[in-house]
Amino acid sequence: DVLYIRPHDLKIDSNIRSCDIIAKAIQRYEPIFFPPKLAMNLPPSSGNNILQSLTLNIPGNAQCEQYIQQNSNESYTLTISRQIANVEATTVWGLLRGLETFSQLIYIDQQNYVRSL
Repeated sequence: DVLYIRPHDLKIDSNIRSCDIIAKAIQRYEPIFFPPKLAMNLPPSSGNNILQSLTLNIPGNAQCEQYIQQNSNESYTLTISRQIANVEATTVWGLLRGLETFSQLIYIDQQNYVRSL
């Protein structure tokens, strides 16, 4: 299945948004998801195949580690359903890895029409 992404409709959020590392990562990745120099046509806003949100989540007592450690857990789980994408990890570093993977799933189709996932 292909999901379309409308730049102004995709909500990117995190349960540790106050974490400077995550906030800055989201700012860095938004222009990667949606290149500002490309004029894109948008898919209809009424479609069921439009991704609405990307959530970055550390379950439980979320910690914002300022520095990576040698034994830091960088694993993550990326799930994408009909309108929701979720990255879950036990550390900030896992969330960053998951955000990078998500960015690699986005492409621009042949007609320069939409960003697709």
